[in-house]
Amino acid sequence: MSVRKVLHAGIAMLVLALTGCASTSSTLDTSHGVDPALAATLKQGIALPTMDLNGHEVSADVKSEILDAFKLQVEKNGMAISPSGVPVKITVEEYSARSTAARLVFGYLSGSDHIKARVDVSGKTYSVEDTARTSINGIGLIAENVGSEAANGLARLAEVQVNTIQIQRVQPPPGMTTR
Repeated sequence: MSVRKVLHAGIAMLVLALTGCASTSSTLDTSHGVDPALAATLKQGIALPTMDLNGHEVSADVKSEILDAFKLQVEKNGMAISPSGVPVKITVEEYSARSTAARLVFGYLSGSDHIKARVDVSGKTYSVEDTARTSINGIGLIAENVGSEAANGLARLAEVQVNTIQIQRVQPPPGMTTR
């Protein structure tokens, strides 16, 4: 193998190590049908969620990003946020955030940014979570995804069309690919 091929393979491995991966999931089970009374109530309005950090040290910025994304997604789904709306509680079950320096220098080798939360609304409970090992996007994007998925779960409970938001992901610098 030539030196050039070895160098290209090394660069490709470095790029993969720096970019990592991300995934978002939700555990809302709607296979048993939706309660029509709950759906009608949710369509009337949803209160901005209260947050239970469950002992985790979550920054004010991350909490704000979760709530802002939740509000944006609820509105995008055609539902209303109302102070007198149905109470919603988001409980953080798992949380880990890397420092920006570690994320940029070590990429996926520095671990992952991760949030797992339980959403409680009118006796219904579902989990949302997101994890990323990318060196480019940090805990802020994870928080936005969790807030958005929490809102999408409520839309599914209300039998409302889910309209996904377009999050502005930071792209790798020119010349840097993830192939």
